[in-house]
Amino acid sequence: MPAPPSPSSTKAYAALSPYLIPPALSNKKRVNYGDGIILRAIERHVGRLSPGGILSPRMPLSAHDKQKLTLSSGVILAGANQLNDNYTIWPSLTPDQLRDLPVRFIPFGVGIHGEDGRTSELSPQSREIISIIHERILFSSWRCPATVEYLRKSLPHLSEKFLMTGCPVLYDRPLLDGAPFAERIDRISVTVTERGDFLQRELSLLRHVAQALPSTTRFLTLHQNFSPPASFESLRHRLGRSPANQVETLRLEARRLGYKILIPRSADELIRFYKTIDAHVGSRLHAHLLCLSLAKRTALIGVDGRATGIAEHFGFPLYAPENIAEGLRENFEPIRDRARSTFPVMQKFLNSIFFE
Repeated sequence: MPAPPSPSSTKAYAALSPYLIPPALSNKKRVNYGDGIILRAIERHVGRLSPGGILSPRMPLSAHDKQKLTLSSGVILAGANQLNDNYTIWPSLTPDQLRDLPVRFIPFGVGIHGEDGRTSELSPQSREIISIIHERILFSSWRCPATVEYLRKSLPHLSEKFLMTGCPVLYDRPLLDGAPFAERIDRISVTVTERGDFLQRELSLLRHVAQALPSTTRFLTLHQNFSPPASFESLRHRLGRSPANQVETLRLEARRLGYKILIPRSADELIRFYKTIDAHVGSRLHAHLLCLSLAKRTALIGVDGRATGIAEHFGFPLYAPENIAEGLRENFEPIRDRARSTFPVMQKFLNSIFFE
């Protein structure tokens, strides 16, 4: 994989990433390690981010935070599923405030929100904010064709600036350089999405994987630690006590089916774990993209519209739980070919931010 060009500035980049949960929101939000996977992938492409320059976009920034951002080469808006009708960089930011802030904001792999009713048309204020962002950059990076189409519908005069780069997580040497996808599966990770009416879908997934791969070491890997287990949860289960909530029900069934349960302490720990497995199945998009980047077999469950556009572009199917085993028998070379053919668009974007 070609290395990104050397930056023309000695200053590092800062970033706004939803991976960080402000203390004021710690009782309402749970860390999503998929956001951390994105952040580390961005660093793989642009180098280590500015020390102390990674901030959360979940709350308004203080004057001190804004001062940190002005000391960087630019502020990367680390992609997730953030683009919606009322998009802004952080809550309460107005177009006038943005104009007065001498900072280049750089969308990098941002994706469309994906839930019904959230992406009909950009609001006037969101259109103005995105327009101001693009006055200061040559190109921006977006995750899938559906995201770019949504932007171009509201801001046609900026169409050439919106690059469909795909997600930075997907582009790593094993996939791009041709590492073979292993045929043998000894260790597999199963991910779940604990959102909406999830329980029966995810229980079905756990059971189908256990049935299809009975001799494989199986892990239930949690990207968000909703309802953290009590230290005596396993004992309570052995004593036949009823689960306290749906997440505990998932863990109980996973243990009954012979799964090991992994609740990582950081995105870095999770990334190291994914390097040790042979395959992944489940509904976490960034686990799927990371495993593809590492040339590991992986099959994705479709939950909502978040994954639809990127799946269509890169040619990986979305499965129902009962069909997940067939996903591991897919020919992954067409996905590699599509990633290789799209990667030059990512390089065009990287060139633009390094040499502006």
